[in-house]
Amino acid sequence: MKIQAVSGNTDPFNSEKAEQNRAVLELYPFSKDLVLKSRDPLLAAVKLSIAGNSMDATAPPREQPTEKLIESLFKLVISPEDVEELKERLGKARRLVYLGDNCGEIVFDNLLIELIRETYGPEVVFVTRTLPVLNDATFQDALAVGMDAVVRVVENGIPEPFTGTMLEKVSPEVRALIEGPDMVISKGGGNYDTLTEEEEVRGKASFFLQAKCHVYCSIHQVPRGALIVHNS
Repeated sequence: MKIQAVSGNTDPFNSEKAEQNRAVLELYPFSKDLVLKSRDPLLAAVKLSIAGNSMDATAPPREQPTEKLIESLFKLVISPEDVEELKERLGKARRLVYLGDNCGEIVFDNLLIELIRETYGPEVVFVTRTLPVLNDATFQDALAVGMDAVVRVVENGIPEPFTGTMLEKVSPEVRALIEGPDMVISKGGGNYDTLTEEEEVRGKASFFLQAKCHVYCSIHQVPRGALIVHNS
């Protein structure tokens, strides 16, 4: 990446990532309480997991995590039909691979994964980036929020700063993990852009992303800022 080349720093967003994780971890008890008290905890956790991307440290205007912001995220639009299909898939899945995205929001991923395991009981593996790229979560970032206490965490093995997941680039271990399970949950636009055309995940991948641009709004016929669950 040009930022890394110019700065000479292989992880130029390291301090921002650490701060995002720290700030959201402070709100974890409040967030979990809101989720568990909601009418549909899984729906609430899915919305929080996707909407957490709005706190992206690389995309202005940057919103600092606050209790007020967390409450507002629950009000964002999401298709109930797509969430119901997601629940049906989860009910049948025994093995699930969860592809992470940004720091900060991975705290909400942790909450969602806890709820998925308690409700449906699948074996879950969480996949991070291998090399730092923007504010995407690496293995160490996942450890910093305690993800390894909930599920097995692995790096994707891609030997370059890459903001998506291409099966031809990941390690043999991760490729087997992605091709083998009953279900894949893929977070963020980078993973969506690179994985939606992969035949190996078709029919078992659920993509979580926020409609931040006109293209996503147009493809999924949703307003800007809406939360998208795309079950391929």
